[in-house]
Amino acid sequence: MNKLAIGSLIFLLVTIGIAGYSWTQAQTENNRIMIDNVSLIVEIANTPSAQQKGLSGRTSLPIDHGMLFVFDHEDYWGFWMVDMNFPLDIIWFNSNRQVIFIEQNLPPCTPQNCPVYTTNLKAMYVLEVNAGFVTAHQIKMGTPFTFVSS
Repeated sequence: MNKLAIGSLIFLLVTIGIAGYSWTQAQTENNRIMIDNVSLIVEIANTPSAQQKGLSGRTSLPIDHGMLFVFDHEDYWGFWMVDMNFPLDIIWFNSNRQVIFIEQNLPPCTPQNCPVYTTNLKAMYVLEVNAGFVTAHQIKMGTPFTFVSS
C-alpha cells in the first residue's frame, strides 16, 4: 500500500511538472515576422498573464527582436511603460496586420508620471520594439506585417 501511495505521488508530481512546463511555454512563443522587408524575431504574448508582464523587468532587447501582443479581438488596447528599463517604440496593427498607430521613443515611466498609450482605432496586434526602430526602418501608417513560416 505504501509503495502504491509513493508511486501515485511521484506520478502526480511528474504530471504537474509537465503540465506546468507546457503552460509556461504556451505563455510566450517565438516567431519571425516581416515588417516592411525587415525580419524580426518576436516573442508572442497571447495570454493575459504574458500580455500583462510584457517586457517589464528586462534590461534590454536584442536589436532584431520584439514582443508581439496578439489579442483575440480588436479593441482599444492601452500600454504603459511600468517596470521598463529601456525606451520602446510601440506599433498598433488592425486585424489585417496593417499599422494604424505608432508611439515612438517611449521612456520608462516613473511613479509620478506613467501615462497609458492607446489609439483611437481598434487594434488586434501590438508590437513593442527598441526605440528608434520606426525611424530606422521608416515604418508608417498602413505598413503591413506578415508571419514568416520556419
